[in-house]
Amino acid sequence: MNARDESPILLVGAGVAGITAAIWLSDFGVPFDWIDTRQTPGGILHKVHNRIDDYPGGTFQDGPDLAHALSTHLQRLDLQPRRATLHALECDGSDLRCTIGDAAVVHPEHLLLATGTQYRQLCIPGEQRGLKEGRISQSATADAPRFRGRHVAVVGGGDSAFENALILSKYDCRVTLFARNPNFKARPAFVDSVTAAPGITIAPIPSEVTRVELLDDGCRLHVDQRGAQITCDVAALFVRIGVDPALPEGSTVLDRDRRGFLRTDSDGRTSHRRIFAAGDIVATPLRSVATAVGAGARTARALAVEYGAI
Repeated sequence: MNARDESPILLVGAGVAGITAAIWLSDFGVPFDWIDTRQTPGGILHKVHNRIDDYPGGTFQDGPDLAHALSTHLQRLDLQPRRATLHALECDGSDLRCTIGDAAVVHPEHLLLATGTQYRQLCIPGEQRGLKEGRISQSATADAPRFRGRHVAVVGGGDSAFENALILSKYDCRVTLFARNPNFKARPAFVDSVTAAPGITIAPIPSEVTRVELLDDGCRLHVDQRGAQITCDVAALFVRIGVDPALPEGSTVLDRDRRGFLRTDSDGRTSHRRIFAAGDIVATPLRSVATAVGAGARTARALAVEYGAI
């Protein structure tokens, strides 16, 4: 179990990869401390609102449904992360200094980061208030029914943005898609479907939403469109511009790819020999439940080898 004050390993994150790592570390008999910022394990699964049927052994209604199944599994094993946040990481040679919460500092022999990803935001005026008041959304699957038959906007040029536009059109929404780059990252099938959909309009490119002004019943988007400043009144704005790795302050010392995801070897070891990483924060061509499970197990085994447990 978790010998919290004396554990040689600090496991951070309780998404799919973190949960898997915890199960395998426990099975190998390796002591570890496990923390997560959420009260309930599952990580970004709590924001996944589509059906999950590509993971062997079960079909789940959505992310929270799978998160509940994982939590139930942990309860049977008497495993549970404690609620805490790794705010900062300092690497002084081989020594690791981890600041947890407001002031607590621990020095684990090894750190396993499984903190996952977070939806990327536009970082523009009005965005945070819009998210709080439900005028800005990050999931058409969850929120499209609220805006049935109304004019909405989607920002992004990848699969998620185009898929969200198509979902919204199924609810009879009039959709305006704003993108900054004419070279869409979305797969051709999505692009073709959006282009052919009568209720979806792709705004002139480049179009960049620079500010959100909340109205009594919707929001006004301030858009830089080919250098001209325009406004667009919509019921809601859906922001789907990708994800960023959720990493603590100080992790920039670790080797990353150009998007900020951690580079690791086949065992999950980062550029610092005492720091491992697993799951969606790692540079990988595919982020899924299946790959997160595999990464969590593989990295837990590597740590077990470090401690002579196997």
